[in-house]
Amino acid sequence: MPLIQGQVSIAAASVNENVLANSQFEYLPYDASVEFGLVGDANAADLRLDVFSGQDVLAEAMQPSAQNRMPVYPDDYSLTDVAAAGERLKVRARNTNAGAARTLNFAIRITPLV
Repeated sequence: MPLIQGQVSIAAASVNENVLANSQFEYLPYDASVEFGLVGDANAADLRLDVFSGQDVLAEAMQPSAQNRMPVYPDDYSLTDVAAAGERLKVRARNTNAGAARTLNFAIRITPLV
């Protein structure tokens, strides 16, 4: 079961169009169940996330929890979907704070469907 995990800093008043860009699994190689774990830093109230699995919009302007750590399974995995081979996974992160960067911790669990 593949896992995409990372941490990204979103500059003040900016957008990261896809925190999963250039991942081996940004485009799914097979049909899969996908679980998104998304956690912000202590100031996560400034983050807004749009989450897509292929054509499915799983969240729009979602505010992540402010646990300031990597996502813990299953507690922080609030979004799940079934996606087909070739579909793109996308997490767009916006920082609404005009003066300071914010951090997003993410982990995406991919379970192949056989």
